[in-house]
Amino acid sequence: MRGSEPLLDGKSLGAIVSPDANCSRSTSPPDREKKVKRNFRRGVKDLPDLTDRLKQLGIHAEYLEWRDNYFRWRLGEASGAKGENTVEAHAKRITEFEHWYPTVKTFTFRRTLAFWASVLFMEGCLLFLWVGIVSEYELVKPKEVYALTKVPPAVAGAMFTLGVYMAYFELINVDSDVDNEKLNFVWCDWKTLLDLRVEWFSIVGAWSYLGGVVFYSIAQISDLFDLRPDSQALLVEWPYIYGGFLFAVGGCFELVINRVFTSPPTSYVWWVSLFNFAGGICFWASAVPSIMDGVLAANTGIFGTTSYLIASLITLWMWRGEQFGGALIPAMNRAQRGADTSLTVCKDPKTGRSCIVVSDLIGGNAESQQHLKDVLNPKLSWRGLIFLNIYVFIAACQIICCCACLHHLNASIHHLVRRRFLSTFVSGLVNVVIVHMILMLNSVAVKMPSEMEQPYRGLMISMRLLSLLICGNSVLALHVLLSESSDGILSVPNS
Repeated sequence: MRGSEPLLDGKSLGAIVSPDANCSRSTSPPDREKKVKRNFRRGVKDLPDLTDRLKQLGIHAEYLEWRDNYFRWRLGEASGAKGENTVEAHAKRITEFEHWYPTVKTFTFRRTLAFWASVLFMEGCLLFLWVGIVSEYELVKPKEVYALTKVPPAVAGAMFTLGVYMAYFELINVDSDVDNEKLNFVWCDWKTLLDLRVEWFSIVGAWSYLGGVVFYSIAQISDLFDLRPDSQALLVEWPYIYGGFLFAVGGCFELVINRVFTSPPTSYVWWVSLFNFAGGICFWASAVPSIMDGVLAANTGIFGTTSYLIASLITLWMWRGEQFGGALIPAMNRAQRGADTSLTVCKDPKTGRSCIVVSDLIGGNAESQQHLKDVLNPKLSWRGLIFLNIYVFIAACQIICCCACLHHLNASIHHLVRRRFLSTFVSGLVNVVIVHMILMLNSVAVKMPSEMEQPYRGLMISMRLLSLLICGNSVLALHVLLSESSDGILSVPNS
């Protein structure tokens, strides 16, 4: 960003919107409006058009907003433009916290999307990793292959699809009015995103990831059925190749967006981009038979899944630091709560919006003002981050347990044994729902309640201790499910 370059050879941008300083506010509103417009046309006539220059610097949207607010003030309204009309002033807004999070609801909205994108990616990676390991090292019996190597990838693919859509949903709603719930779900005004310094690489990268998960979903769902060889190639093998290639393309765009080739590895997003690129390359290469097959392809797929898992862990780490832009919106990651800036939440009595502003700009001691730290939850602690990972691990284990029960429910076993596995399946499904409810709670309540906030503190501590027991029980239950069928104790007794 070349913020120090002059736009007009020493002339202020203010000359464009305020060519006549004698335009008094004492005249009547109609006369003032005519005089402002007349003086504006007269002052602009001899000046060059700076629109292209402003767009090149990435501050065109900020200038338009400043100009419109200035005109409202000159026409007699109570509020107007804030700050100076200079390149430095407009460029500074790009990195300010209140620019990316104008309201409390916007902050919560983006934090929630970033959280679930990371969590869903982690769950999907754990399931993919399970499938790769048990398939490569033959840890399951042939009769269990379908339930334990075909169903989990379909579930993991659904989680990947939701995670990618969460990141895409956040991107297309960068300029949406979250408070009035005017959101985009499929498309948006891409030109507006570019004006907000969202790069084309971010947009094309998001499209690449969306296309990748669509192809992967087609392959994983089709692989659940017994297909002819030609249909297997068309609906499973080729979609895996196309999907892996699009994942690799998305990773390439992330490398470019985050300047991986021209900057040192000193930021979290640098490593996220690198691991995402490695995961995409491995997914694509392992799916192309002409590049690799057999054991090499399986190990490459495992390495790619591990790379994506590490990237999702770092992304959750970024979420803890309130870097909600991920690898696709790096400008948002630079918007931090500065210790030297007094950010205030001011509630608009007319609209009910809780706006985040710098207290120095609004002044006064209005009753509707609150300090930002008193409204937004603090950052997640290290212990809280560790327990989040435990919750995700529990969910993945319980999903695999449910898949194992599906095999036993279809086996030729005694009806009492079948009922027991049905009960285990329902219990595992309930545990999956409960864990995701806990994750939903932790996405909002990230702080351990103080000793004065009983019984909430005791409830939080009990929940964490209980999660450790559930984690151990999940691993034990999965081991028992796999061992029982391997030992042959589920066969129908001879009459």
